[in-house]
Formats: sequence, structure tokens, C-alpha cells
Amino acid sequence: MAKRRSYRPYAVIFLILPLFLSLGNVSAAQWNVGIGQDYNNIQEAIYNVNTADGDIINVFNGTYEEDVVVNKNLIIKANNNDTVTLKPVDVGFNIVNDTTGNGGGTKITGFIINLINGRLGMNISADHCMIENNTINGGEKGIITIGNNTLIKRNKIFGVSNISIQAGYSSIINEAGSTKIIIQTANNTLVDRNQITGGLTGIAIMGNNNIVSKNTIFNVSDSGIALVGSYPIISDNKLSNMVGPGSKIGITVAALNLEGTTGLTMNNNILNNIRSADNKTTGIDIYAMSMDAQLDDIIVKGNKISDISGFGENTGISVVTLALKGAMSSFKVSDNIITNIVSQGINSTCKGIYCLPMGFDGNNTTESETLLISKNKITKLKCEDEGGQCQGLSYLQLIQGNSSISENYISEIVGNTMAAGIFALGIDYTTFKSQMTINRNQITDIIANNATSGIMSVNMGDMFILHNNIFHLYSNNSRFITTQPILSNATIMGNNLEGTGKEIGISVNGNSTISYNRMVNFQYYIKNMVFLELVMEMYPFTDEQLRDYIKSQYEDITDEQLDEIIAAFHKLVDYMNSFPSYTTAPYNWYGTNTDPGNSKFSPSNGTINFKPWLILNINANPPTIQVGQTSKITTNVYKDSIGGDHSANAVQFFSGPWVTFTTNLGNIGSKSIIVNWINGLATAILRGDEGPGLARVTATDYQTVQTFVTILGVPVPHGFIDPNVIKMQDTGMPITYILMALTLLLGGLVLSTKK
Repeated sequence: MAKRRSYRPYAVIFLILPLFLSLGNVSAAQWNVGIGQDYNNIQEAIYNVNTADGDIINVFNGTYEEDVVVNKNLIIKANNNDTVTLKPVDVGFNIVNDTTGNGGGTKITGFIINLINGRLGMNISADHCMIENNTINGGEKGIITIGNNTLIKRNKIFGVSNISIQAGYSSIINEAGSTKIIIQTANNTLVDRNQITGGLTGIAIMGNNNIVSKNTIFNVSDSGIALVGSYPIISDNKLSNMVGPGSKIGITVAALNLEGTTGLTMNNNILNNIRSADNKTTGIDIYAMSMDAQLDDIIVKGNKISDISGFGENTGISVVTLALKGAMSSFKVSDNIITNIVSQGINSTCKGIYCLPMGFDGNNTTESETLLISKNKITKLKCEDEGGQCQGLSYLQLIQGNSSISENYISEIVGNTMAAGIFALGIDYTTFKSQMTINRNQITDIIANNATSGIMSVNMGDMFILHNNIFHLYSNNSRFITTQPILSNATIMGNNLEGTGKEIGISVNGNSTISYNRMVNFQYYIKNMVFLELVMEMYPFTDEQLRDYIKSQYEDITDEQLDEIIAAFHKLVDYMNSFPSYTTAPYNWYGTNTDPGNSKFSPSNGTINFKPWLILNINANPPTIQVGQTSKITTNVYKDSIGGDHSANAVQFFSGPWVTFTTNLGNIGSKSIIVNWINGLATAILRGDEGPGLARVTATDYQTVQTFVTILGVPVPHGFIDPNVIKMQDTGMPITYILMALTLLLGGLVLSTKK
């Protein structure tokens, strides 16, 4: 007999709960609007007492001349495949949260809104609204929201006179003689996949935790995206054709939090053709600031910027951060591509990437965990008018922390007065221990009239300049690496530098160790410089010019005060110049196996110890081969001039261009090939494919060395029978008798001839 189940009242709840949930969906009604439908206009459908939160307003084909106020949570949509046009007098859709009701949660989709001048497409003051797949033409502004958690997606906005999409705002008002700043934020806004053409600004947002992604913006006149607030994310947007008078900024972000922390992500945006006829231009301009808290991650990665031009100051990417009374988590600018920036005008400047991380707490610097500028590609920057200065990558550090500038590619940087591939300045005036590493950068074609430098660096902590390749610097004064460690040391190792015979390879001020570098074809391989020497060469000025500059900055200064300042300046320079530079520079390759000579080194008021130097060697393995076989030819600079072997330190050696191999017999790919150095070593393969003989193989990197490879003919293995030779028939007669008979026969022929 089966047991009867006991009655459990709570079980009924689980049985009927799905029914109640399904009733919630069933209760949503759809009200149709149009000729012959439930309502003739949209507003009537919304205001009807039967229309409740969650209902659907479905609008059929036609043009509706009305301003729509939405004070309920509704879905308002164009009927599938219909063309529904709204022609408002003032505002197309006004979603409110006021005494008449709350339109929070409303979704509006599928409408065409045609505006007259000075009017608005949509105005949203409620939260959690969704605006999707609408088209707005003309007017002053397309979409404005001060609500939170708004989704603005896949809309098309054409020809507004001001801002296409605006979330939040700030304004300045004067009341009773006092100035007030009013700020209304819109937080957690997502602006995604919209298409914007025309206007002053494409997207403008003030608020926190906002995301702007995958939008396409054309032909705006002032800025493509402007955002103020903490923790913004700006990614995968496309901006182009910002052309005309006035200053231009593709994307400008102020990631601010005056009461706590903030961070920023700026990834994978594409900007091109930003041009001002009379003012400055910037591709991406970032300022991030936290107060009394740690400044979180600043990430700028994978952006592509091209074709920027203007007058005065023009920059591809500018990133400035300030942590007040707090540390900074990380500062990373990487994998960006910047090309074709042109600055015009007297004393104009041009920078591919400009970075300024700062951290202060009272009179001390605060600390950053990571400072990284990496894998950026910067090419074709020009600033050729009088006084123009051009820098591929400019990095100024006013915070504690070890920084790394690595694996960047910088090329075709052209200035009038000065051009530099990398300019780096590190000031940690609290601990004096922040290290700066500049490594594995490729820098070529830096051109100016007065002065050029591949790498210019100053740091108050230790400096490491490692494995950089620098070529093709052209000016009256070219220094491939210039470094000045202040109260610290510089290590310059594994760099590959090649000049034209009139430049300076490495210029240093302070204590430096220079080893395992390739420095070939320079007027001076190494020069010790005195304080401000490079600055004076780049920007020569007289006392009178200095006096005029100071007066321009301080109008009330007296002549007596000016005299005192200039005298103090000269005393400072003389004092700094009194400190000698001691440079230890053994184990470098200078393109010669003989003594490079003291005349190639300029010790100034210090010393340069350049001995011993590296020498070029070559060997073949194996040195003897058969026809059709190969021999590995290896050249390296692992031995020094007094016989020391440095092969154990191969990873510290230079790489890059190059060695030329040649052979007079066989081939190494051809009779002559060019091979890059890899950690002080280069190889080629000799193939013995031209027959036997003695192959002379050379390796040249200014110095030429040679080795020989013996190529033997193919040996005949024991028992080998050539199939092309006819075998003699076996007659059974010993070979000796055959030879005797042949001799007698030939002898008889000779005798008969003589008779």
C-alpha cells in the first residue's frame, strides 16, 4: 500500500510562482499609433489612462508633427519596416522624471527625427533609458541625457550645429556678483556604435564610469569626443576629417576625481585627417588626476593616429597624470601608431607621444608601480619652419618609480632647430633612486639644422640605455646617444650606432660605463660633455637674450635684479662644469681591429678609458668540405684587443646592421650577402657547388677579415663502377701479355714508317 504524501503549503508557492512571472509579461499591452490604429498620435497613446508601465507604443508609417513627452516606462518603436518621421517644434522625445511621472527605463527605437535650427532630438532626465537605431537630422543637439545608466546605441546623427550626443553638463553662472559652477553628471552611460556627421563636438560626457565605444565620427569642427569624469573607457572609435580654423582635438579626456581615485582606458581608437588652418591640433589629449587616493591604472594602447597638422604645438598623443597625496598604480602607453604630423609657424613644436606622469605629497614625490612606454611606432613628424623643434617621443617623469621606454620604432623626425627620437627626463627629488631604462628602440632618420639626437636622457637615478639601434642622424651637431645621470650612474650597453664620420656616437656627463656597443664611423666615438653643453648647442643664447626672456616673464623686475640672476646663472654653470666625468668604456666595437686612437675620444675635464676594444674574428666549420657539402662561416667580436674572451656575455652585445660576407668560390646565397648581427655574432653558409678549389671567404664591418675553405673533388668509393664506362671483355689472357703485344705492334708501326 503506497504512502500518502503529506501536505506542504510552501510547495504550492513554487508551483504557482512561474504563473505569476508569466502574468507579468502577459500584462504588457501594445498600443498602435497611426491612421486607422488605436491612436492618431504618439502623445495621445502615452497619456491615455490605459497605457501602463511596460507597455509598447508601436508607431506605423507616417510623419508625426509633435513634441513627445514620455513620463512612463515604455517601449516606443517604429513598426517593423515602416518609415516613421517625427517633426517636433522644440524637442522630439522628452523623457522626464517629474511630478507627472517617471519615464525611467524607456526604450525608443527606429525613428527619424527632423529638427529645425536650435532644437533638440531627445532630452532625457530619467534613468535606465535606451535610445537605439534612430536617425536625427539637423537642430542644435541630437541626444542629451542627465539620467544615469543610459544606453545610446546605433543611432545616426547628421548636421547638428553643436553637440550630437551629450551626457551631463557643466555651466558657469553669475549671481549677485558671485560666480557659480553648476555640474550635472550622467553616470554609467554607454555610447556605442553611433554614426555622427557634422557639428562642433561629436560626443561630450560629464560623469563617472562612462563607456564610449565603436562610434564613427566625421566632419566635426572642434573635438570628436570630450569626456570628464572618473574611470572612463574610450575604445574602438573612428574619427576623421576634422578640418578648418581653430584648435582641433580628436579625443580629449579629463579623468578627474577630486575626492578619491580614478583610472582610464583608451584603446584601439583610429583618428585621421585632423587639420587646423590657424591653430594647434592634438590627436588624443589625456589628463588624469586623483586626490588623497591612489591613481589607478592609466592604459593607452593600440590607438592609430595619422595626418595631423596645425600651427604652433601639435601632438599625436598627450598623457598627463597627477596623483596628489597618493601613489599611482601603473602608467602604460603602448602599441600605438602615429604617423604624418606636421607643425607650421615660427618656433612651433611637434611631438608624436608626450607623457608626463606626476605624483606629489607636500614637498615629496609619491610612487608609481609601473611606468611603461612600449612598442609604439612613430613616423613622419615635421616641424620645418624657423625655430621648429620635433620629438618623436617625449617623456618627463615627476614621480618615484622605475620607468621603461622600450621597443619603440621612431623614424623620419624632421625639425628646423632640433630633432630627437627620444627625449626623457626623470626627476625623483625625494629618493634619487628611480631607475630609467631605455632599451631595444629602433631610431632612424632624425633630421634638423642645428642639432639632432637619437636618445637624449637625464635622470636623477641610475640610467640603463641598452640594445638600441640608431642610424641616419643629420644636422650640424648630431649625437646618437646623449645622457646625463644626476647623482647617479649610467650604463650604456649593447647599442648599435653608425654615423657618417662627422657625428658623436655617445655623449655623456657624469659617471658612465659603456661596453659591448657597436659604434662605427664617427668623428668622436665618445665625448664627455659639461653641464648644459648640449642645451647651449641646441639653443644658443647670449646674456642679452636671457635678460630679454626674463623681462618678458616678470614685468616688474629691475635691472639690478636681472644682473644678479644672470651672474648667479653663470656661477651655477661654472660650478656644475667643475665636476669631471669619469667614463669607463672598454669592450666596444669601433669598426677596426687596430687601436681606434685617442683622437676619437674627447674626455673634456674628465677621463675616458676605452681600452681594450673588441676585434673582428672569422672562422669556418669545417674548414675542408667536399663538392656539394657546406661549411658554416661565423664572424664575431667576442675577443678583445688583449686576448680576452667575452662570449659568455653574448646577451649583452649589440644586434642589427650588419656584416657583409663574400666568397670567390661556391656561394653563400650569392657571391655577396648582407647579414644582421645577433648579439655580436653573424653567420653565413658556404655551399661548395662550383667544383673543387680553395674558397676565400670574407666578413666586413668596416674592418675585413678572411678565412679559407678547401673544397675537394668527389672521392671514388671502393668498388664503385661507373655505369658510363664500357667494361673490358674477359679474354682469359693476362693483362701483362696484352700490354706487351700492344707495345710490339706500336713499335712495328713506327719502324715501318721510318723505312
